[in-house]
Amino acid sequence: MSLGSRLEQRFDVRVPVDLILNKYLKGRPYLCRASNLSRKGLLVHRIHEPASREKQVGLQFQLPGCERVITCAGEVVFEHEWLSANGIWITSIAPEHQELIDAYLLGALGSELGERLH
Repeated sequence: MSLGSRLEQRFDVRVPVDLILNKYLKGRPYLCRASNLSRKGLLVHRIHEPASREKQVGLQFQLPGCERVITCAGEVVFEHEWLSANGIWITSIAPEHQELIDAYLLGALGSELGERLH
C-alpha cells in the first residue's frame, strides 16, 4: 500500500459501531466484532480465530437498522499492539454496498453533530 493510501486511511472519519461480522480467512468464516467504521475500513476485534498472517480477508456484516448484508474484500493493514484487533482496509466493494456504508456514516455523523449543537 502506498504512503498516500495509508495517509488517506488514517484521516478517514471513523464512527463508533458495535457490529458482529464474519471475517473470512482462506474461505472460512470467523466471528468478529467491529468497534469503528469508516468509508474504507473497520477496526475488527478477533473473537475465535486461529493465528494467521493472512492479509487478504472477506467481510460480511449488517449495519444497524439495515436488513441488507454487506459483503466486501479487505486487507489487514494494522495489527493493534495490545488489543486482539486488526485494522482492515476495504479493497473491493459493490457500489450499492458502499452507498449503504456512506448513508450510515452520514446519518451517524449528523446525529453526533445534532447532539453537540444541543
